[in-house]
Amino acid sequence: MKWSQYGRITLALMATLSLGLSVTACNPSFTLGFVYALSAQASPGQISTYTIDSVSGALTPAATSPYSSGGKFPVVSAVDNRAKWLYVVNEVSNSIVQFNIGTGATLQQANVYSTPGTYPISATIDAQSRYLFVVDTFAPAFNAQINAGLTGGTVKAPVVNPPSYPAAPVPTYGCVVVYPISYADGSLGAPVADPVSGQNCFPLNGQQGQQGSQPVGITTTGFVNFLYVADQGTHSVYGYSVDYATGVLTAIANNNYQSGVKPSAITSDPTGRFVYVTDAYSNQLLGYDVQNDGSLQAMLYGPFITSLYPDAVLIDPRGLYLYVANFNANIIGTYSLNAVSGAPAQNPGNQSNQTGTGPTCLTMELAYGRFLYTSNLLDNTVSGFELDPHTGDLTAVLNTPFAAGQSPTCVQTASNGSHPVQAIGP
Repeated sequence: MKWSQYGRITLALMATLSLGLSVTACNPSFTLGFVYALSAQASPGQISTYTIDSVSGALTPAATSPYSSGGKFPVVSAVDNRAKWLYVVNEVSNSIVQFNIGTGATLQQANVYSTPGTYPISATIDAQSRYLFVVDTFAPAFNAQINAGLTGGTVKAPVVNPPSYPAAPVPTYGCVVVYPISYADGSLGAPVADPVSGQNCFPLNGQQGQQGSQPVGITTTGFVNFLYVADQGTHSVYGYSVDYATGVLTAIANNNYQSGVKPSAITSDPTGRFVYVTDAYSNQLLGYDVQNDGSLQAMLYGPFITSLYPDAVLIDPRGLYLYVANFNANIIGTYSLNAVSGAPAQNPGNQSNQTGTGPTCLTMELAYGRFLYTSNLLDNTVSGFELDPHTGDLTAVLNTPFAAGQSPTCVQTASNGSHPVQAIGP
């Protein structure tokens, strides 16, 4: 890809966020945004809601918190770019619940949708909020095979034949569901049909016979129309190009890319030049260069060392720093990203960012890009940190950690109204 184009993007991102990072220095505090923490143990699940103090980053529980997640075992959520709607994915209920975001971190349930397959596990929204992308662990055709194998209450192992493109339909383990998002009210349209398989989701098999059998994460890229899914069953990343006019995904040639032993999370930088994957078993961070055709090339000098059992990864809005939540070490690792190569370098003292017990998910408020939060599964808390814009180092915010519901699985943020964030274009 041409550095001249992406160099301008990066400089624009840095200039915009540095404005946002400086405007509150002498101003009184106000509600900068909201945090939503999903809790899985209740039935239905719960959403704990908080307001973010603009000066300290401290969280205050909303008076109306918690809310029902509208289903069982909420695992992930996504917010549109206007911070008007929250979409919560309930894994066991196979549902997506749309909430309207109100003032003071209030939520109002709007619509409930069933996914075509079962056990949705991850979701993301593109930068312009045109589509919600959801990963189903088991695709509809695979479920049909499972049901056909039921004998006397026992499930027989299904026979899954490798695909021969463009043959269709093909039973697959996992798939990506693409939902159009209404600009007017945030409602989701019918899932986009895959023209190859005929299913209303896109299989995790690309143009090779190896099929994704345990998807865990999904990310879209900025400025270039690609989408990537991390899969533990095949130790791979699957890549697709996205037609944003229709929502159709097309598998990238030579799809899938090996990603360590147990890929656990995936993200991309704001410019769409790099993709990063954590490997929970090898305690590593893998980095990839995104090529012009969307194929991935492993970064030089990688993979990069993390602490114990990395299971979440996040990049700040300027694309300068990368953060990894390490479940077994209870810390957030901090890395500075090389502006040219994208290679992450560990910050000094990167092992000192103590979270609660068992961090599982990372989120950052996007209005100023100053405060980062993690859900802590094993001690039922949310931890908060303030980002140093010059070094990327983290400092615990006032009164952290904050009480959450039982077994919080993930956290999400939404901005409170209009703040100094601009849309950046190439």
